[in-house]
Amino acid sequence: MTKTKVLMLGWEFPPVLTGGLGTACYGLVKALSKYADVQLIIPQADRNQTLENVSIKGLNYYGVTGEQSIELPELPLEEYAKVKKVPAEFSNPYPVGIGFAKEAKALVSPEAIRALYSTSEPYGPNIMQKVATYAEVVSRMALEMDFDVIHAHDWITYPAAVKIKEMTGKPLVVHVHSLETDRVGEKAKGDWNKVYEVEYKGMSKADRVIPVSRYTQECAMTHYNIPEEKFYPVHNAIDPAETFRIPNNSGEKLVLFLGRVTFQKGPEFMVETAWKLLQVYPKVMFFVAGVGDMMDELKKKVLERKIDHKFVFAGFLSKSNVKKVLAQADVYFMPSVSEPFGLSALEAAQFDVPCVISKQSGVAEVLPNALNADFWDTESFANYIYGLLNYEGIREDMISKTRKDIALLTWDDSARDVMEVYESLGV
Repeated sequence: MTKTKVLMLGWEFPPVLTGGLGTACYGLVKALSKYADVQLIIPQADRNQTLENVSIKGLNYYGVTGEQSIELPELPLEEYAKVKKVPAEFSNPYPVGIGFAKEAKALVSPEAIRALYSTSEPYGPNIMQKVATYAEVVSRMALEMDFDVIHAHDWITYPAAVKIKEMTGKPLVVHVHSLETDRVGEKAKGDWNKVYEVEYKGMSKADRVIPVSRYTQECAMTHYNIPEEKFYPVHNAIDPAETFRIPNNSGEKLVLFLGRVTFQKGPEFMVETAWKLLQVYPKVMFFVAGVGDMMDELKKKVLERKIDHKFVFAGFLSKSNVKKVLAQADVYFMPSVSEPFGLSALEAAQFDVPCVISKQSGVAEVLPNALNADFWDTESFANYIYGLLNYEGIREDMISKTRKDIALLTWDDSARDVMEVYESLGV
């Protein structure tokens, strides 16, 4: 039986990771490779990173000879499309310089393209130029490739994916890991917001939309007016991992906040929760692992509440250091305002760290035994954390039940769900 040929468009991929997107993409691609032939194109590849039955190409090798080389004519996309006899109805819905911003002019020289994607920062202030260049180069690459379906991860790859669909007529699946409305709230909506516009066009043009949770589906339906019949939710999963515990001899319990310090993650609700908890249980430290645009505001609020001596701001941690912190943590706390999934909660659960999470999260759907409350309900959060720090029976019962929950979450199951989405398109 011939395997489905998948053109997979991604942005983050190990070892280039800043959050859950790359981890999820890797887990899914690795599992999917058992059922389909996957061709993955990412901005930055590592020649040491190989996966069986997966072809990985990185634009940081554009024009470089070798296994991952990319060599294409430097024609404008519309001219190249004519050379490849693309159907006349190709409309290029994301014209460079219009679909994003004036600074989004795509780069075309091999040297400039390699330099653009060879930095340690996959996003940055020139993100629109990176997205535009990715769309231009990958669209031309696709015309040289054989595939049955396009599968694009998050808004940064949607412009390329939509162009390819327009040029080839192949079905398009967009995978929604997060939304602009998650990141900045209701104010994201409107044509002025180019990211919102790209997300809307991507989901509108797609034949199928895979949100990482039912919560994300509801957000997309509510804020983007995407019809329900397009959606096929597929939860993220987690690979088995070796876990361990490190004794905490400080005399204080450790509550861990792990993630970007941004509006989306609800850091202000962490401060209010901490203040309420410390009134009745002072022997606790809050460990903040992450960076973000609300870090200064967070530190200011901690000082205003006079609880700065109860906070550790560790900044961005490597994966190995994250494991060391998880091995010492007593509670994982995720008060997110809007969390499409929340893979870090699964990582904490693997380390037998009980989780207190917001109801406004996808991971709450797969961790039914975690304690959850609305993100603004700091009273409940404080009570939950207090109970887990003081009552061993509650803690052990929760850990035991959560072990069973995460045992059911495998990337193989997620991959088979994705294959069903492909099959629904007749590929």
